[in-house]
Amino acid sequence: MLRKVGFCIFIISLGYGLFANDLLQQAKEAQKNGDDKKAVELFYKSAKVDNSAEAIYELGRFFYEGKIVKQNFDKAKTFFEQSAGLGFIEAKYALGIFYFNKKNPHHSHKKAYNIFLELAQKENHAPSQNRVGMYLAFGIGIDKDYKEAVKWFEKSANNGYVTGQCHLALMYASGKGVFPNLGRARVIAQQGYDEKNPICIQVWDTFKLENYEEDKGFKLFNK
Repeated sequence: MLRKVGFCIFIISLGYGLFANDLLQQAKEAQKNGDDKKAVELFYKSAKVDNSAEAIYELGRFFYEGKIVKQNFDKAKTFFEQSAGLGFIEAKYALGIFYFNKKNPHHSHKKAYNIFLELAQKENHAPSQNRVGMYLAFGIGIDKDYKEAVKWFEKSANNGYVTGQCHLALMYASGKGVFPNLGRARVIAQQGYDEKNPICIQVWDTFKLENYEEDKGFKLFNK
């Protein structure tokens, strides 16, 4: 009898989990199809039923961007923090972007930098590694350190993040933190330029990288 009861509880729990997961998938499908109103409703249900970290994060995005719902930075912050507390890395990164935004009344470069640095170090998170490099290269709220910036851009680039590659190309093209090498900058910027990344396009056009021979001795990241 106990075995039967245990089995029934297992089946109910399994069904509950599948239902909650189905809500999240339905929400993502609605979002993909451009039905943001339905997506918001389903993300709310998924957050309530399953405490889904991803659904909570998506609700934060809606309030942050002011899509379908009225823009509300306080609610966005609450949702991002809740999702981040559940271990959702994208929510942690979103919190960094949240504090980075100067139009946000909660704006704080110090908080943003600390979040990006933690993700870059502990999670090997490529977009955050790029952000740390940006802070150091452009002196955003901290002293410039070109050599340290290059290290972080290299980490981001090695992890396949194209924008990190574009910033690294900028460092080689401008000779900031490294010896200037326009042929190497061309190699590094090529993928981003082909993919129409605006940063790579700007670097390519500013330094006329098409006029320089590729640095054949440079091994392009993990490729």
